[in-house]
Parts: sequence; C-alpha cells; structure tokens
Amino acid sequence: MAEFEEKTEQATPRKRQKAKEKGQVARSRDLMSIASTGGVIIMFFILGQELINRSLLLTAKILRLHYGTEPMYVLGISSKEAMLLLLPLFGMAVSMIIMVGLLQGGPVLKPLNIEIERLNPVNGLKRLFSLHGLFELLKSLLKFCIGGIIFYFLVRHALHRIPYTPAMSFTNIELTAVGLIKKAVLTMFIAFSGISLLDYLHERFRFERSIRMTKEELKEEYKETEGDPLIRSRIKSIQKELARRRMMQEVPKATVVITNPMHIAVALLYKKDEMPAPKVIAKGAGYIAEKIKEIAILHSVPIVEDKPLARALYKLKIGSYIPEELYRAVARILAYIYKARGMV
Repeated sequence: MAEFEEKTEQATPRKRQKAKEKGQVARSRDLMSIASTGGVIIMFFILGQELINRSLLLTAKILRLHYGTEPMYVLGISSKEAMLLLLPLFGMAVSMIIMVGLLQGGPVLKPLNIEIERLNPVNGLKRLFSLHGLFELLKSLLKFCIGGIIFYFLVRHALHRIPYTPAMSFTNIELTAVGLIKKAVLTMFIAFSGISLLDYLHERFRFERSIRMTKEELKEEYKETEGDPLIRSRIKSIQKELARRRMMQEVPKATVVITNPMHIAVALLYKKDEMPAPKVIAKGAGYIAEKIKEIAILHSVPIVEDKPLARALYKLKIGSYIPEELYRAVARILAYIYKARGMV
C-alpha cells in the first residue's frame, strides 16, 4: 500500500517549496549560535579596548557615587550604560544569526501554528530517546570533552608563567591575561565551529531524508502539476479533432486538390492578385484524404492526380506557401484548370 511504500525518490522542487512554506528547512541551531559568538568576537577585536575603557569609566562612576544614593538611581545609571556597551555586541550577534540562517535555508515565513502534540510529555520522551536525541546527547558530550581537553592544555601551558607574576608589572600581567583569554576563546571557537559544521551536515542529511518521496507520491504530484495523462491525451485528441474540422471547412475554398491518388490528398488555394504563391490549406492521408476528396467533389473543386507532387506538398505545413522548386509543377496544374474553366 502507498502509506507503507518506501521513500526512495529525491524530493521534487515542488515538494521542497511546500516543506519551506511549512518552515521545514535544513537549519543547524549550533551553526547559528557559533555564528553569533563569532560576531561578538569580531566586535571585541574591533572595539575591545573601547569597551574595556567604557566599562572602567562606568565602574569608576558608580564607585564615586555618595553613600546613601538611591539604589534605583544607581541601577538606572548602570543599566543604561551597560545597555549602550552591549548594544554593538548584541547587534552583531543578531546580524550573524540572521545572515547564517538565510544562508542555510533562505527566508522562511512560517505561519503561527501551535502544535498541541509537542506539549505532550510522552511525545517529548519519544523525541528524547530517539536516534536524533541520542545524536544530540553525543554531540553535547563531545563538546564537553573537547572543551575540557582545550582547557587542560591551556592551563598546562600557562602554569609556567604563574611563578613569575609577582615580579611582573600590572601592565604585563594584564597583557598576559588578555593573551591567554584570546588564545582560549579562539581555540574554543575554532573547535566548536567544526562541530557546528558537522551538525549542519547532519541536519541537512536528516532534512533530505525526511522529504524523500515514494514513487506513488511522484506520480500524484505529476498528475497535479502536469495533469492526468488520460485527461491530457483526451484534450489533445479533442484539439486535433477541432483542428481537423477547421481544416475541412477550408477545403471548399480550395483551387485544386492534388492526390496520390489513394493515400494522400493536399488542397491548395491560390488567388492571383492577393497571394504571392499557392498555399496549403488542408492535407491528409488515408481516411482524412478520402474525406478531403469527398468534400472537393461535393463543392466542385478540381482533383488532380500527381504522385510526386502530392508527396512533396504533403511535407509542407498547413497554412504555408509552396516553395519555389514546386512553382513550375503547380503552375502547370493551375494553368490546366484555368484553361478548362475558360479563365485563360
């Protein structure tokens, strides 16, 4: 049955579009998180010293306040200044999240739809103990282990400097501490960026697998987009029949009908002062050829047998003028008809 059929086919563009409209895209939250962290790091490299100086000024300003100053006043000053300090960092972090999100799946406008099933604790447990839940657990353990290993080597590398810190000036201590912090942050960032990239590849694999289609679904989508093959064939046959009727209605206007004589019939129209050359207005083989001859006889249209000319004319499209190489053969027939009618 269709519902148990294995999904082995790649998703079509229409299926991908439908999934995107539902908010289903290959998107890694870890990659967006690490991108926001990267944005903050970039801002620290650009405005780091400025942020530190403004933080020191804010601290000094708070410390200079008189004892007994209203706590809400102190809180207002500190909150306002802290927000101004963090605004560039926050703006950069949000910008990076938006940019990476757009790169992963493009803009997604998902309608607000509260899924009650997600509030069910049983479904939550199922997700927790699913294969994806196991992957998330292993990913968290990997992050913890990598973070611990990096921390161990950084501390081990810095231990030999600790005995010399009492003899250092405050400036040297500050430079050493800043250097260690920079090294730790960049090392952690590079390591977790690799994990985030693997997480994105995993999410993309899950997404591609989730939108796979069965052969039956492909057939149904083809019917929806292109139409049912039976209906399309019926429409084509109706269109051919209508075109055939219109063609037959032109036969009584023909100047002559050239035949093969049994298998092919081609009706030509020529008006000496109005047309540059004779034009094919109807043609057919077999049954259609017989019908053309019947109509021609009924309306007193001359019928001339000329096998080579009939075969050559049959290759032309309806509504097209005859080529120059057929002028002499057709002119000979037209001259014969005009002479028989006393038109010459």
